[in-house]
Amino acid sequence: MFSRQQTSSVAAAILSLTLLATSAYADNNNNIPTNIGEPENSGWSLHMDNDLFTPKKQDRDYTGGLAMTFAGTRTQNWPISLDPALSQVNHWFGIHDEDNSLTLHSLQVGLAAFAPEDLTRADVNRDDRPYASLVFLANSRVNLQDDGQTAIQSTLTVGVLGTRVAENLQKQIHTITESEPPKGWQHQISNGGEPTLRYTYAHQRLWLVNDGEHHLEVKYSNEGSIGFLTEANSAISVRWGRINTPWWSFAPDRAEYFSQPTTGLLNNSATGSSELYLWAGAKIRARAYNAFLQGQFRDSELTYSSREVRPVLGEAWLGVTKQISPHSRLSWVWRYQSSELRSGNGDRDLVWGSILINRDF
Repeated sequence: MFSRQQTSSVAAAILSLTLLATSAYADNNNNIPTNIGEPENSGWSLHMDNDLFTPKKQDRDYTGGLAMTFAGTRTQNWPISLDPALSQVNHWFGIHDEDNSLTLHSLQVGLAAFAPEDLTRADVNRDDRPYASLVFLANSRVNLQDDGQTAIQSTLTVGVLGTRVAENLQKQIHTITESEPPKGWQHQISNGGEPTLRYTYAHQRLWLVNDGEHHLEVKYSNEGSIGFLTEANSAISVRWGRINTPWWSFAPDRAEYFSQPTTGLLNNSATGSSELYLWAGAKIRARAYNAFLQGQFRDSELTYSSREVRPVLGEAWLGVTKQISPHSRLSWVWRYQSSELRSGNGDRDLVWGSILINRDF
């Protein structure tokens, strides 16, 4: 893993490249057909995170997540939809859809789980990160601006910290794998349940396109969020290979542990040969608050103060995507994040893997 000095250097390089990118632009503006309306049902995706999906299996830190995303205009009117609330929050912040632009909608339900390294301890391990979990619902809007190179995404997430859903799921997985069951979930953040929320705003811009035999895309993004994760971040991401889906439909940088809601595809927006491409990227985060480590309003047996948590984090990822049918794609990604805690056994880098299944119509 990277040393602390190397992490700082990587973070500085990412920031420099991102600032440079703000003065660059892509030559291709044909990726956002704003004259085409959003379909009622533009697809779904299943995102599974687990440290078991890496070569070195480590059942700790961000130990697992599961998210199901549905896309299309249908998600605006479902009984559980947060889209009306998201629209109101956007209005409060003065965020409005641009004229002559297209807005895409999605809804996501999911679960995230965090654990210390030693799962056999039933007492509070004050030398490691606390157990934590989140069950959540999120709605997202992506505004595709008519310059063909800019996408603005806003997301509202509501959820509950401290339920037993993650505990029961992890115990079931350990039963199936015949491994030692976790014993410390009663000490998790906000044990018994506590409501939480987060609002996120992200600006994504296509930086470079090369339409040669092997397609190359480079984009950058700047993002801010307030809520159970409060931070600002900048990222650069690349994909290279046989690509026939538009750049705005692919957002690996839109992940804070678990993936954010993704858009579906427009009618006929995927063309050409079967996709097979590599993707990679890096991100720098300036994080002010993390409820999974610092707790919230409800008392928790183990929390860390802001002085004990690192405010600047580096992240990197490497993945591959293969089209497995005319309307389905399978992806795998490895993710790395620098240490979040300043000391103790919990002062270690995080590594996990993800498997993604995308289906469009």
